[in-house]
Amino acid sequence: MMGRHQHETKLYYQLSVDELIPPHHLLRQIADHIDFSFVYQLARPYYSDTGQPSIDPVVLFKMLLIGYPYGVTSERRLMDEIRVNLAYRWLLGYDLDETIPDHSVLSKARVRFPLAVFEAFFDRTVELCKTAGLVHGEAVFMDSTLIQANASMSSLESRVGLQPPLPARDYVKQVFAENPVSTDPIPDPPDNPPSTREDPSRAEKKVPFNKRKQSRTDPEASLMSHASFGVHLAYKAHVAVDDHPARVITAAVATPAAIVDEYMLEELLAQHARRTGRLPRDVVADRRYGTMEIYRYLTDLGLRATIPDRSAGKRGPAGVWSIRDFTYNPDENTYKCAAGETLAPASVRPSERMTEYKAPPGVCVDCRFRAECSPTGKRRGLRRAFDRGLIEDVQNWLETDEGRERYAQRKVYIETQFGIAKELHGLRRAKWRGRWRVQIQVWLTAAAMNMKKLVKSKGTAGGAGSSGPESSSHFPIQLAI
Repeated sequence: MMGRHQHETKLYYQLSVDELIPPHHLLRQIADHIDFSFVYQLARPYYSDTGQPSIDPVVLFKMLLIGYPYGVTSERRLMDEIRVNLAYRWLLGYDLDETIPDHSVLSKARVRFPLAVFEAFFDRTVELCKTAGLVHGEAVFMDSTLIQANASMSSLESRVGLQPPLPARDYVKQVFAENPVSTDPIPDPPDNPPSTREDPSRAEKKVPFNKRKQSRTDPEASLMSHASFGVHLAYKAHVAVDDHPARVITAAVATPAAIVDEYMLEELLAQHARRTGRLPRDVVADRRYGTMEIYRYLTDLGLRATIPDRSAGKRGPAGVWSIRDFTYNPDENTYKCAAGETLAPASVRPSERMTEYKAPPGVCVDCRFRAECSPTGKRRGLRRAFDRGLIEDVQNWLETDEGRERYAQRKVYIETQFGIAKELHGLRRAKWRGRWRVQIQVWLTAAAMNMKKLVKSKGTAGGAGSSGPESSSHFPIQLAI
């Protein structure tokens, strides 16, 4: 028999909002396992002792946080969702008959609180994960991902002339100061025809585009080309992830997209060590970080670099063999070529920190490998950096089973985090403009992801009537319609 539901509007409802939130709901688990009262200590210095009471700072941070687990990127839409979503109201401690604050309180909170407050909020999530045993500290995985800026390509304009003009009096003084009156006779014009002078437009093109142009609406964003979104204004999120299977994010730094990855390794490592309380044994990253400076820096710290050499596999002009195609003998400090000839040290250049090796005279002219090694027939030479042993140590480590396994973990531990952050937490595009605002978005995204890892590790807890936000929604209420 087919049933038919008959809906009749009731005048009063006897219910408990707390009982309507299921035990396995993410927000209930967050409320059960995370005490947000630490926010009061962070926010206290930025409130006056007089005046009207403000919105509870814990409520503000919960509001800021709610949108990230559920991918709500618009704050206007977020406040609309809070009005109709029982779980959101329950987490914030707002009864069904209480008015939700306007969305402007969130933008005011970003202005009121400095970056240090948002960073401390992120630090707290790492600390909670560490206390729960979700941080190993044996290895750290580093990488970066692009974030589309909240700015249009049509906003690009030249950097020249963007400074506000000087007052007329100051401008005249500056003109005379920079162009003193000369009593020398005027020289004859040069004999060079105009065709030999450099075209100004061509000279301008030699300057990198990001130094010639900037966005009018978001000057800190950089122009980047990427397969996923083509040419676009963007930022970068540089991230470090711990090697525990929970994959806790221990460092997150937002920069303009033009900042190259290897420049941020030292900062990421310092933040990771500060939050975990120790330096890792292994630093794992892709070949973009594989420079001699990085290897030297990590070696000085006593850390092992699981980072392929950036120049590995690169050939010289027209595919000519590189130094990797020669065998080095450390005992004799010589190289052996494919034809069996020995390249001995010919000169040492301390200023360049390198040694030059040369083949015996005349052996390259009739060598059967001449086309691949020395097409001109001249004596083949090699230049070995004083610290090249660092690169060879990394190569030997990456060729071991343990080294290959450690490097293979990189895709699982960090690249999957970027995918989750973009697909589920709205990190594909910047919500606001300006690097410091993007930094807030990156920290809150990482904090939300760490909280999810924390509650997942603890399993489903709580239930109807379990502890949650302090509000009257824990008690039965009567709602008049």
